[in-house]
Amino acid sequence: MKSNGFGKILLATDGSDESQAATIAAALFARDSGAVVRVVHVWNLEVHHRHGVWDVEMRSEAEGLIHETIDRLRAQGIQAEGAISRSDNDHIAAAVAEAARQFGADLIVIGSRGLSNWQALLRHSVSHQVLSNVDCPVLIVRAMPDPTRDERRVLLAVAGGDDVEPATRAAIAAAGTPGSHVLVLHVPLDVMSAQGFAYVERDEEIRATLDRALQMLKNAGVSAESMVPAPDSVGRAVADTAAAWHADVIVIESGRLGDVGGLLFASVTHDLLHLTKTPVLVAERVKT
Repeated sequence: MKSNGFGKILLATDGSDESQAATIAAALFARDSGAVVRVVHVWNLEVHHRHGVWDVEMRSEAEGLIHETIDRLRAQGIQAEGAISRSDNDHIAAAVAEAARQFGADLIVIGSRGLSNWQALLRHSVSHQVLSNVDCPVLIVRAMPDPTRDERRVLLAVAGGDDVEPATRAAIAAAGTPGSHVLVLHVPLDVMSAQGFAYVERDEEIRATLDRALQMLKNAGVSAESMVPAPDSVGRAVADTAAAWHADVIVIESGRLGDVGGLLFASVTHDLLHLTKTPVLVAERVKT
């Protein structure tokens, strides 16, 4: 990752409306930092649901989609190249992850339909499966971003621990244009255990978490402020704040674990994608 943005962006596209929005988002991030964008399309010969019908995609169609997307990016002065990956329907996310590793991507951009139930989330959401397969930041896009906004408003949601620093680095990269501003949000933890024991996060813990992020942003020369909303579900608090503050992108900590922590992370991400159409940038996974 460049100090002033992302250097290598992998854009996964399938020709859907969400992928078109992801292309605009990738172009905005690439324009900020002079990044190279590699467009990847996962092509397979299995029958799958496409454009409202069950269909089989021909290789010529896959190649046409890649070239069309590359042309759109190059028309904006962005360095772009393309690649086709081949996979079956059950391994699309793994193919995207492998393409990102081969490219050395420091950001993956992918469209999402914002699926609304857990069964869809766990079985069908390529974006969530990509998150479980990669370590680098992933930008999930649902709706068309505003390409005319020169100054970006970045909402950074932090919870504390080792994930604060990679999330803040992602926010710094996202705020790549002069005049951009970051709002650091911390939703207080207020947890009641099954045994009846309550855990309420202390004010000094909250302040320490916010100060860590604010200091990193200050050192990077990024304008920032902080906010602590009333205790609420994390997804709802982040989505509501993003809407009220008119955020251009939401940055959240990763927490991509293979246990209960991973399920909690998936729940927060799922809630956000269901509650907001603001692009969600999931930060780099903390390596242990």
